[in-house]
Amino acid sequence: MLNIGKLCLDTDFNFRIIREEDNDIDLFIDINYRSLDIDTNEDSFFNSRIQFPYVRSLILRINKESNIMTVHLMRDIDLFSAFANFEINYDNCIINIKNDFEKVRMFKS
Repeated sequence: MLNIGKLCLDTDFNFRIIREEDNDIDLFIDINYRSLDIDTNEDSFFNSRIQFPYVRSLILRINKESNIMTVHLMRDIDLFSAFANFEINYDNCIINIKNDFEKVRMFKS
């Protein structure tokens, strides 16, 4: 379990800090071109999940004083290869990024 500011992160993957300034930190998580399934069971807008195929890596942009992080989905190792991003409110929960054989599951617990 990793704690950064108010974020609790549980992941099966290696990560590294690629930028840190004042209260902002960027984590790079290599998921090796797997599909990313984002479990949305608690959300009334989506029925069950959102899937992004063929994701090289994730960049988590975290503000240590906030409960909101931005997740960038990367197509390649180049930092300008993001093809999607979204924000997650992680107040009072754990963000899980788990290896599930051929895919990766991202969910709150």
